[in-house]
Amino acid sequence: MKGPYPLSKVDSYVTRTSPGAYILSRDGKVAHYVGRSNTDLAQRIKSSAQEGLGYKYFWFEYTTSPMRAYYLECEWWHKYAPVDNTNHPAVPPGTYWRCPVPGCPWS
Repeated sequence: MKGPYPLSKVDSYVTRTSPGAYILSRDGKVAHYVGRSNTDLAQRIKSSAQEGLGYKYFWFEYTTSPMRAYYLECEWWHKYAPVDNTNHPAVPPGTYWRCPVPGCPWS
């Protein structure tokens, strides 16, 4: 995982159009939101940051596929318990992926 970086610098650090997972933070220390993109990580980070919750920092990791992005998002969601994510990460429509975290009801 790379970061934390200031949200104002997304285009400086997320330079590839790629699937991936990310974390948003208000203070650069705590994960407040975990998300993913199946296609364009930079665009998704910027879109999520504009929701007006005061995010100032992000971490990210590229993945090789949308499925890997979903798995990484699940792992981070369980590990960091972000307060702004009230629900488990959603599976993309038309897929039957299961959460990779043992003991999760979605696994």
